[in-house]
Amino acid sequence: MTKSETIQSIMKFLELALSDGALSFFYDIKKSFNDDNELFFDFLYHYLTIQKDGNAPLEDRLYADFCTYFSNMLEIQSEEKALEQIARYAKYYLMLRLEYIEDEDFARSISVINAYEAWDAYPFLMEVMDDYENKRINSVALLNMLNMVEDLAYKRLQTGENNNLSSLGMEINKMLYSSAQRRNVS
Repeated sequence: MTKSETIQSIMKFLELALSDGALSFFYDIKKSFNDDNELFFDFLYHYLTIQKDGNAPLEDRLYADFCTYFSNMLEIQSEEKALEQIARYAKYYLMLRLEYIEDEDFARSISVINAYEAWDAYPFLMEVMDDYENKRINSVALLNMLNMVEDLAYKRLQTGENNNLSSLGMEINKMLYSSAQRRNVS
């Protein structure tokens, strides 16, 4: 199945799974990608990587993984909450991919990451953007993490190593949360 066919299949699934209002909301999310099915596919791929704890789905299983994930989400939360989360992460993805960042330092670092084609860091970066927007980290921490990804992507280009930045990023995020939780307990 091509990326466009996968997105069409996901849309058919959602037409059956969602109420009219929720489906309209999802169409609005998709519309923010300017009907670029490949870009939307890539977003869903990275979004599901986050939801699968850093384990990227196989591209040919994206439809099945999305349907399973979304069905499970609807069992534990409302359509509105599930779609709000997807919309929030879509916003972060587009900020990263299209470099819609006002802060010059953030924009420069993201531009370098994109120039290095470090797309596998996007799940981590979307999580970091969410942490920043929800004030779990400050601008200094965000810039440090962006610089770290930039450095790792550069090292990968120089050495030819095939290190997975997505998995590494998810591990760093877990360490940050466990460290923060230990401070809150103390």
